[in-house]
Amino acid sequence: MNEVTTTEIPERSLLCLKRNVDGEAATWALGKEFMALMLDDRPLPWVEGRVGAVFCIYWGEVNDDGDGPLEWCRPVPTTDGERLAREFPELTLRVEPEHREAYIALGKGGQISPLQWQVAIEALHAWARASDAHPIDLGVRVTYIGSAPATPTSGPDCDFAVPVD
Repeated sequence: MNEVTTTEIPERSLLCLKRNVDGEAATWALGKEFMALMLDDRPLPWVEGRVGAVFCIYWGEVNDDGDGPLEWCRPVPTTDGERLAREFPELTLRVEPEHREAYIALGKGGQISPLQWQVAIEALHAWARASDAHPIDLGVRVTYIGSAPATPTSGPDCDFAVPVD
């Protein structure tokens, strides 16, 4: 789990649901609400590859003492962004700038244990020091890799990512 990989992320349009949440139950509830919007009868076009994967940004600590906020994001084709924002008034459309991400693959699953967070953070810090890279203010994120929603039994492939300069 300690291998750090980097990838270039182009500028992209995102449909987002952002809220302050505290604790694990509220975190899961927000994720379920977001996924329900993505799986309803209004189909969304997919952006191919890793840059099109659904991800969750932790803008701050989410626990019993910290309320994030937490933001779920779904990349959409830029040409369709305005139209899709009108079709999904529950979501906010925003453009994320081009950037590089350093990430660690976590494998299958949706929930990251505190130990996984700690190991991933330590590995990314060590990589950053060795690579002279610095986190940029785009939020720590968990990316759920796949071009379509995963089944409840398989779960998506996940990674822990930090945007860097």
